[in-house]
Amino acid sequence: MAILDWLKNLLSPKAKPQSQATDPQMIFSETLAPSLSLSCQQVYPIVTPAMQPDLAAYQIHCLLNKQDKQRLDALLSDTGFEPEASCDAVYSGVLHHAQRPSHVFLHQYADFAGVCVLLISNDAELLSQLITFKAAPPAPWESFPDVDPDSLGSLQGNIEFWCDTFWRPYWLSLSEAERSQYPANWREFSEFH
Repeated sequence: MAILDWLKNLLSPKAKPQSQATDPQMIFSETLAPSLSLSCQQVYPIVTPAMQPDLAAYQIHCLLNKQDKQRLDALLSDTGFEPEASCDAVYSGVLHHAQRPSHVFLHQYADFAGVCVLLISNDAELLSQLITFKAAPPAPWESFPDVDPDSLGSLQGNIEFWCDTFWRPYWLSLSEAERSQYPANWREFSEFH
């Protein structure tokens, strides 16, 4: 949850004055607002309007396995953004498009056997590709190798954050056939939580 608090502080109007180059309201202004049609049934990671209502941008907040994080880095590069950090390095900053007045705010860190990513952008081309960018988090037994799903009741702490923020949106985006590929005890856990 620290990432959400950090972003709220960064985007808060009470935050310290920022330069125009890093001011989210200037970076994601209404004049550069993308127009997207978001489906109710998206693939993971799910593209949503930015959590700050006065930002003219969309976001994804997800946990990616390392292979899908490399695919995301390639997508950023292919659409004109040059990621400034390696796949699993901690990074937080603004990426500028090489030719358009669009931007990406990227925050990433390694956790849960993958890479946690918060990406906010106003680039319509990138966002339209993210809507169909099917990716996956690490399997639950990779994120929590010492956890027996049969012994879990109510969730707390890291596993609750992981489940609410990353696993549940992923699980709900899967078809029944995709869900059936998971071991029975993790399917039961995912249906219950």
